[in-house]
Amino acid sequence: MAINEEPGLCAHRRVLLAGLGGIGAATLLAACGDHATAQPAAPTQSAAGPLADTNDVPVGGGIVSNGLLIVQPESGTFKVYDAACPHKGILVAAPQNGVATCPAHASTFSIKDGSRISGPTPTGLKEITVKVDGTKILKA
Repeated sequence: MAINEEPGLCAHRRVLLAGLGGIGAATLLAACGDHATAQPAAPTQSAAGPLADTNDVPVGGGIVSNGLLIVQPESGTFKVYDAACPHKGILVAAPQNGVATCPAHASTFSIKDGSRISGPTPTGLKEITVKVDGTKILKA
């Protein structure tokens, strides 16, 4: 303690600094837990559960379900892609005329192989291996 310092002044400083540290930590934790701006993760499917029914997927088109793009590029051929656009992670829309489009920045993808057609995305869509059992589309 300094000669001219009041007794207890150091204790007051410590309390003040500890309080400020606590406020900073609380602010940081609150910011990390802000769910209003966070994008929810796509729900995961169990390996045994069907991804879709074949009757729900139009020929030359597809559907977006549970974060997946499920397509039928030609009659009887089913493919599944992660529906998150590789550019910013926004889900692509259900395809029109064999092309899936990201609504955020207009990147386009072929439903035949998931490849990039145009837009700012660096790559095509990630394919997920599936099998068809009767009318059910399942993860392989």
